[in-house]
Amino acid sequence: MNWKRRLSSALVAVFSAGWLFPIWLGVSTYLDFWRAEVLPRMDGTLIGNSFPFLDFAKKCFGWGLAWLAAVLALWAYLGFSALLRARSERA
Repeated sequence: MNWKRRLSSALVAVFSAGWLFPIWLGVSTYLDFWRAEVLPRMDGTLIGNSFPFLDFAKKCFGWGLAWLAAVLALWAYLGFSALLRARSERA
């Protein structure tokens, strides 16, 4: 029974904090865009790169923010239902 509790705790932790990974990936990709594309152009070097940095960063931000919205909605629902349950037990 203890492994089930640990597994569920791990899944809740991954769900709650997992949105940080796509956000981090988006920031990292955006900074790589500046390092690989913009800074060399400021020095006068034209370097072509076929990777769509900004599009990938935009998708990472979108997934990360959607995940964050799902996490906030779940925890708000759980908190509100716990509050209602506590109020009904007092009455």
